[in-house]
Amino acid sequence: MNEDVTFYITRHGETLFNLLEKSQGWCDTPLTQKGINVAELLAKGLRHIKFSAAYSSDSGRAIETAKIILSVNDFQPIKLQQDKRLREWSFGSLEAITNKDFTQILAQGLGSGVGMRELNRQLASIPQIIVNADTTGWAEDFQQITNRIRSVLTDIAHDVLSKGGGNVLIVTHAFLIKTIVYCFAQERMYEIEKINNGSITNIIFHDGLFKITSVNDTHYFEQEDLTSCPSK
Repeated sequence: MNEDVTFYITRHGETLFNLLEKSQGWCDTPLTQKGINVAELLAKGLRHIKFSAAYSSDSGRAIETAKIILSVNDFQPIKLQQDKRLREWSFGSLEAITNKDFTQILAQGLGSGVGMRELNRQLASIPQIIVNADTTGWAEDFQQITNRIRSVLTDIAHDVLSKGGGNVLIVTHAFLIKTIVYCFAQERMYEIEKINNGSITNIIFHDGLFKITSVNDTHYFEQEDLTSCPSK
């Protein structure tokens, strides 16, 4: 009997562009000290979980976060595998602009005021707005993004199942995680305002189906943060 595959999908730690409030898709900046600290706390929160496989996007911020998480795991070391299908959305010429300017472009495209929850509700419409504004031809439409998500998760799930199942660590990016939730549990989009750095979204792959069991769970690193604080 085949075992299930449980995905632990996390967003990388805070980066320089996160701190500067700039858009960051396929472009990359390093983790800040806060980002490193959160990754280290998450690593401690996950250290007792045995991972059968570990993947990240090929972006430096995701690789660095994944290596920190794996460095303190209690079980036999496993090789981190990189897959470009786990990259953030490509924003084309909208890369590295301020979040304010980025949001204004989306608001103009949607024809309404845009808060985070409204962006989530209309997630499937956003890539086309980016494509329309992009001057490089690098931005992706929603079908391209969802195709690579379904492809990479299915490939990983079947590979891990062929070896007996188990837990899989994936370090990826905010919009990509939102899209995963949209693909497999659209009714849960209301739970998300933002995907926090270091939060965990769990998916179980069972009998050929993906089921999301938690979204944007921060207790793994918040619990460690509390236990590491000195008593007052």
